[in-house]
Amino acid sequence: MVEERLLRFAAPALYQRMVETFSTFHIHPYDVQATIFKNESGFDVTLRFSNDFSQTVTIDLKNEQVAQPDEDVTRFFEEAAAKCKSTLIADYYKMIKL
Repeated sequence: MVEERLLRFAAPALYQRMVETFSTFHIHPYDVQATIFKNESGFDVTLRFSNDFSQTVTIDLKNEQVAQPDEDVTRFFEEAAAKCKSTLIADYYKMIKL
């Protein structure tokens, strides 16, 4: 049986890189739901965010990248963090207008 697992427990090194990257954007780890899924070529990492976790970004990683995150992984987390930050800000302003 194949299942999606929380990144925090399944790949601690990758999760730590995500937390470090997102913290530079002042985003708390609880604002993001990160999961990992084993596929035939490696792993799929999915990040969900926004007010109801409806926004998603996904990357396909090799086994080596999961064990030791490289610059491509960091770049993905930076782009995801920027998108997450803008989404959270937009959600905040929508909430204020209500």
